Amino acid sequence: MGEKLQWANWKNFPWLVFFVAIFIWIAIAGVNFYYQSQGGFTGTGPLFPISVIYPNQFLWSGSVFAFLFLWSGIFAFQYSERLNIYLLFLIAIVLVVLGNLSQGDFDIAFLQPFYLKGRQYYADAIHITDGSVWLRDFTKNLEHFQLHTKTHPPFVTLLHFWILNISNIETLAIVFFAIGCLSFPIFYKILGYLGFEESRRKWMLLLLAVVPSVNIYLLVSIDSLVLTSTLIFLLGLARIFSQNKIDVVSFLLICLGVILTNLMTFSGLFLFAFLGCISLYFISKGKWNFVWLSMMATVVFVLGFLLIYATTGYDHLDTFLRASHSENPDGFRLLHQPFVYLMTRLEDVGEIFLFMSFGFLAVFFSKKSGTEVFENRNNNILFFFFFSAISAMFVTGAYGTGETARACLFLVPYFLVLLKDIDADHFKMLFYLCILQTFGMQMIGNFYW
Repeated sequence: MGEKLQWANWKNFPWLVFFVAIFIWIAIAGVNFYYQSQGGFTGTGPLFPISVIYPNQFLWSGSVFAFLFLWSGIFAFQYSERLNIYLLFLIAIVLVVLGNLSQGDFDIAFLQPFYLKGRQYYADAIHITDGSVWLRDFTKNLEHFQLHTKTHPPFVTLLHFWILNISNIETLAIVFFAIGCLSFPIFYKILGYLGFEESRRKWMLLLLAVVPSVNIYLLVSIDSLVLTSTLIFLLGLARIFSQNKIDVVSFLLICLGVILTNLMTFSGLFLFAFLGCISLYFISKGKWNFVWLSMMATVVFVLGFLLIYATTGYDHLDTFLRASHSENPDGFRLLHQPFVYLMTRLEDVGEIFLFMSFGFLAVFFSKKSGTEVFENRNNNILFFFFFSAISAMFVTGAYGTGETARACLFLVPYFLVLLKDIDADHFKMLFYLCILQTFGMQMIGNFYW
C-alpha cells in the first residue's frame, strides 16, 4: 500500500486554519481548566469542550483493532473507486466496529455503554414489568428515573425493554447498531439526489464512517437511531430538491422522519424549526409549497401523538415540559447564570466542531481556492437553515448538560453535504486528517457517560 499511497497536496491545504483551530481549542480549554482549578464554576467539563471522557484501558487487543481501523480506512479510501458500493457499505460498518473495538473488546465496545455507568436507559428498562402501565405512568414518575430516561420520551427506554424482554443485552447492542448502520445507504441515496458524482459519493460514505462523532457514537447509542430517522427526513427533502416538486413519497418520508425522531428525542423539535426556516425562505420567493408541506407534516405529527395519548394515556407535551424543567430547573439560564450560559453555549458548539475533526474545520473556515464549501444552492439551503434551527435551540438553552457530539449526531450530514465541490486533493487530506484524529481519540478515551 505504501507506494500507492498518494497523499494530497500538502502545501495547498489550509494548514494555518488547521493549527489556529487547534490553538484556540487548547487556549480555551486551558483557561477553563485553570479557572475551575481555582474554584470557579463554568458548567462545563474540565477538558473543554469535551463534556465526558474516561481514560482508555490501553489493552493490547485495542491497539491491534485501532491500527486495523486506520489501515483499513486508508486502504478502502485509496481504492474506493474500484470497489462495489455494497462492499463499501460493509467496509463503512467494519470501520465503525474496528474503531470502537479500539477500546479493547466486545464487552467494552458493545455492552458497557448500556450498563456500566448506571445512568443509561438500560438501568430503568430492566426494572419495567409491564410496559403499558409504565408508559401510562411515565410522566408522573419522571423524577424517579435516571438522567437520560427523564430527559427523553419514554419510547427509548421501552425499546430497550421490548428487546430485552425477548432476548438479551447482546441482541440489544446488535439491534441498535444495525439500525444506526442504515444511515450509510440512506446517506448515499441522499447524496445522489443532491447531485454528487459517484466517486465523491463513495468518498463521502467512507468519510461519514470515520468522522469522530459518527465513529464513536454510532455503535450503541440511541443517537445513532436518531441519525437514521433524521436522515429519512433529509431523504424526503433531497427528493424534493432533485425533482423540483413535492410528491407523496417525499411527504411520507418527511412525516416518517419527524415522527420517529420525536418518539426518541425531544431534539426532534429541531426538524420543525428546520421546516419553519425553509418555509419562510420559500415564502420570500413567492412559493407556498413548503408552507403547506410543513403544516401537513405538523398535522400528521399531532394526530399521531393524540392517537398515542388516546390509546396509552401518555402525554407527550406534558412530558416535554417536565423534561425541560428537569434539565433547567431554575429556568432560562441566561437570566440567573449568564456566565455559565455563555460557557455551555461555547461548549455545545465547540464539541460539535471538535468531533467533526480539525481537518474538516480547516476546510470549512478556509478561503483558499479549492476549499469553497458554499458553492451549491440546494446544499446551502440545507446547511443555512439547519444552522438557523440548531442555533435557535442553543440560544434557548438546549443541551445544558453538554455532550452535543453525541446528542447532535444528526447534524453531521448537514455539514458533510457542503463538501460536494471542494478540490479532490483537499478532500483527500481532510479524510486522512479525520481518520487520524478518530484513531487517536478512540485510542485515548472512552466518551460514554
